[in-house]
Amino acid sequence: MAGKNVTWRLSFSASIVHLVYCTSVFAGTHPPPVLHKDVVILGGGASGSYAAVRLREDYKKSILLVEKEPILGGHTNTYIIPETGEAFNYGVQSYIDYKGAKAFFKRFGIPLQPSVLFASDTVLVNPATNQPASLPPAIPINESVAAIQKWHDLISPWNDQLLPGYWDFFSPSEIPPDLLLPFPEVVAKYSLEAMGPILAIVSGINISEPQPTLYVTKNFGTPVVEGFLENTFFDPVPFNNSLLYQRAGELLGSDVALSSSIVAGDRSVKNGFVLTMQNDKTGAQTTVVAKRLLIAVPPSVNNLAFLSLDDQEKAVFETWSFGSVYTAVLKTNLIPDNTSLAFAGLLTSSSPVAPGQFSFSANWNGVSGYYWLILFSESTWTAEQATAAILAEMENLYNAGTFSPTTGTEPRSSIAQISDHSSARWGQSAAQIKDGFIQDLYALQGHKNTWYTGGLWCPDYSSNVWAFTDTVLPKLLQGI
Repeated sequence: MAGKNVTWRLSFSASIVHLVYCTSVFAGTHPPPVLHKDVVILGGGASGSYAAVRLREDYKKSILLVEKEPILGGHTNTYIIPETGEAFNYGVQSYIDYKGAKAFFKRFGIPLQPSVLFASDTVLVNPATNQPASLPPAIPINESVAAIQKWHDLISPWNDQLLPGYWDFFSPSEIPPDLLLPFPEVVAKYSLEAMGPILAIVSGINISEPQPTLYVTKNFGTPVVEGFLENTFFDPVPFNNSLLYQRAGELLGSDVALSSSIVAGDRSVKNGFVLTMQNDKTGAQTTVVAKRLLIAVPPSVNNLAFLSLDDQEKAVFETWSFGSVYTAVLKTNLIPDNTSLAFAGLLTSSSPVAPGQFSFSANWNGVSGYYWLILFSESTWTAEQATAAILAEMENLYNAGTFSPTTGTEPRSSIAQISDHSSARWGQSAAQIKDGFIQDLYALQGHKNTWYTGGLWCPDYSSNVWAFTDTVLPKLLQGI
């Protein structure tokens, strides 16, 4: 067939659209394979995996789930300890009993148990000296609980506007002033200071950070507060938080494309898309013809460049803030068992490899010599740079005499595994929210047959992301 033109005609959506690909085919070559799907889902984290299961199993739609990593699960990270074979979770730790969260585990036959917690002492370190600092006076638990109950009573009247997403968010002129106030002002206004330690432990929020109070409700809203007050957080049995996504991957089978990405897209096709998917390991490409696209990764101008974003989309996606967040498994003989490490302020890395300020904490998770570590940096760091900064700081702690080897005579620290949780995040000012940012964000739902789910569209914890996805799918499926 060398030198001859061959035309492939693809019928799409009951002959509504006919796509014509004309290619010169030379001896020994073939066109890329073509898949026809109702919905293509980009991103196999919590929201994308959940959407794929619901769409295929419950709505009986054909789907393709495209995930850049070699496994599903997103921020659900599990390391298998070589010495024992036990699972060590260093991403998602627990789940909230909200909406259909438990039912999703039940679908895969996974038993549940109360949240697995590991009590430990905390060593607070002064980052200027790398030596222990005094812990602040402990707040009586009854005072903390009372403050958290006041917070719950303050925010619960807004649940219809905040949960599970912002479809019905207040019009700009009707936003409650407290939602836009800097959080420390709301803390002072309602005498919420006593909830600070629990807020930090449960949601990682510094009570003195001057962010709009709306942002605190994203991570410490009523489902999370009620989970704490009623002690209803839960985990799977065994305590391997990646098991859910392993089972989902097994169920979905060939409808999942791992280690893959979308590299080109055409949204000019009436009632659908033509996408080019590439296997990032082999470079092999596949043409995908789809009726809907569900984006379950944090949308940005860069990672959605293949869609040729229009001005309306760019105006929203250009407003995110960025930084670095890594979770890791720290293996060290410098921190005793039953001990966690925290810093009283920001560290500074002077290394040419990883310059800038950062903070991290190392939490004991029940396995001798291993720690679950979380690092935050305002700089954009690679995993290699984050690793270098962590190990340099462990050496500083040893040199300052803060820690001595618990086994042997030589200090040993290494990063057994690290995961990049860096993402676009909300950083819009209160003025931008009042000017209608959330309405502009949600106006993109369905724009050009493109729909969105994930933690930038709703409070970002797994149970809520699943509940929010359930609100997106019926809208997405209208007309197909």
